[in-house]
Amino acid sequence: MATTKVGLLHDPRKRKPWVVRWFGEFDPETGRQRRYAEAFRLKRDAESFQAAKQSELDKGSQRDRPVGMSLHDFCAKYRLLRSHEWSESTRQHVRLVCDRLIDHFGEDTCLTSISRERAAAFWSAAKKIRRDFEGQELTKSSRNWILRYAKTLFKYAVEWGHIAENPFCMIRAIRTGKQGRRRWHYITPDDYRALLRTAPTLRWKVFYALAYTSGARFGELFNITEDNVDLTEGLLRIRSREGTATLPPFTVKDHEDRVVPLPRTTLRLVAGWLRKRPAGSPLILVPPDRYRLVLQKWRERRAAGKPWLNAYLINNTVRDIRQHAKEAGIKLAGALTVHCFRKSCGQNWANHLPMNVVKEFMGHADIATTTEFYGTVTEDHFAQARWVIEAITKGGSRSATDARMTPAAKIQASRHTG
Repeated sequence: MATTKVGLLHDPRKRKPWVVRWFGEFDPETGRQRRYAEAFRLKRDAESFQAAKQSELDKGSQRDRPVGMSLHDFCAKYRLLRSHEWSESTRQHVRLVCDRLIDHFGEDTCLTSISRERAAAFWSAAKKIRRDFEGQELTKSSRNWILRYAKTLFKYAVEWGHIAENPFCMIRAIRTGKQGRRRWHYITPDDYRALLRTAPTLRWKVFYALAYTSGARFGELFNITEDNVDLTEGLLRIRSREGTATLPPFTVKDHEDRVVPLPRTTLRLVAGWLRKRPAGSPLILVPPDRYRLVLQKWRERRAAGKPWLNAYLINNTVRDIRQHAKEAGIKLAGALTVHCFRKSCGQNWANHLPMNVVKEFMGHADIATTTEFYGTVTEDHFAQARWVIEAITKGGSRSATDARMTPAAKIQASRHTG
């Protein structure tokens, strides 16, 4: 029996002008062969699919489309069943990735027909932004998050019994390395103290203290209320909350509520601010005049049934931080953003605490994330390693003395004795 030929046609009248066609088996009811087609916007995508389909048929795969859930229906089901677990930004990312998958494969494509080869073709073609940004290349990190979301989506397709294996499971993310990542400025303890001295108000001092010593994200910082700060126990409780008539909602990323210990210096600043701050805002880092605008925005979004974003809370924060850094005489070694405070805090913890403890304080869902970003070996680690071995091997009174030294003092001492 001759092999079924997979054809390629071009119809310029259609939005997706490149059409791949092939014949299936004979329909016993009509006596005619079933016909199938997949449409593509780009010729290269059509040719890639044509080659993959021809290879499948040459190997004896069935010519008819398997019966099962379509990609469009599964994406809709996936978003419906899981969206309650996501932040608004995650919802937007999932929607964009689903649109990309549907745009590439076609909305009627059966999940079971998406093979590893077709998944690889999608990944290879994922270099450009959507149609309204034609010609702009995606960064490596953007391509990686597309892959990450696609893997997760098809992982659930496997778990829910729609397909036997994840077609994206063998695709590896692009190595970005240090050169591929955007360079960010590590805020040293000296930088932090300089910012505290330069901060124009007590509110700014409290912001810098909480940002640098708690590792909180942007949304977490500006959603802190008095209930989140336990001055007696010295703790910051980062947790989600439902929206009310007078307070917007807040969802912790990955729903990982957590408790973070605060140093005494930060607690003193926070306590002073809570005594002196003006009334009118339940969010301790959002001024009353700004909160009136926030409340108005929240009520408008709530009435319209639209999602709330943390970005609505405050603006110009990065501009002011960079101005303060300039006034403090800080020489930046990379981009300075609010997130730099979180990353600097995480690095400080990682230098002196077990990685599983850092994971909990940072609120990471997976310890792999913690080790990826905070597992760098630095010059100080060499000094610490030298001190540890010396303390263990020499013993005696010196070890007892060194055991009472601070980590910074140990490093300094090792530099002089090493």
